[in-house]
Amino acid sequence: MRDHTVVVGFGTKGRSAIRAACANGLRKEQVVVVDPSAKVVEAAAAEGYEGVVGDATRSDVLRRAEVQRAGRIIIATQRDDTAVLVTLTARQLNRGAKIVAAVREEENAPLLRQSGADDVITSAGAAGRLLGLSVLSPAAGRVLEDLLHQGTGLDIVERPVTKAETGRAPRDTDDLVVSVVRGHRVLAYDDPDIGVLEPMDRVVTIVRVEPQHG
Repeated sequence: MRDHTVVVGFGTKGRSAIRAACANGLRKEQVVVVDPSAKVVEAAAAEGYEGVVGDATRSDVLRRAEVQRAGRIIIATQRDDTAVLVTLTARQLNRGAKIVAAVREEENAPLLRQSGADDVITSAGAAGRLLGLSVLSPAAGRVLEDLLHQGTGLDIVERPVTKAETGRAPRDTDDLVVSVVRGHRVLAYDDPDIGVLEPMDRVVTIVRVEPQHG
């Protein structure tokens, strides 16, 4: 397997991460789940994913998942210290993969980045912010919660710029553009550096998902 996605941990975070990625075009057969529980890996296999049973802090276990040839690695372990060790090991095996890791506590996020993670998501912090927003501004909280639920209501999507959009300002497109990805930079929709959309740009948009019947 090559250029696949390895997901370490198939708990709530890991399952949600895979489902969101697959909803955005990732194929199930290109996903390998690594988890210490044989029952959990069996559950992943039942959903159509490849599986490896073992401790992902060990390089031999990650090699069985062919981490060294992976394009993307999602680390969704239960403990922050485990996430750090997995990130270190994965980065040693694969210098070029995109590594995204989840941590419970915000104070551990810098350590994950130093260990080799490209992006770090703080689960406890995100939940806390959503709770605070919901209690002070219920409508805003509902919108944010809607965006976090893949495939219903509002979704946030990254896609290439279309030919029709090239040369236009982000505000002049049919979709609600919130950011423009230009090279390695992510620019806010109103950043003056954007000017107009270029053919190689990608846009992050908010779109409405129509419910699927049948």
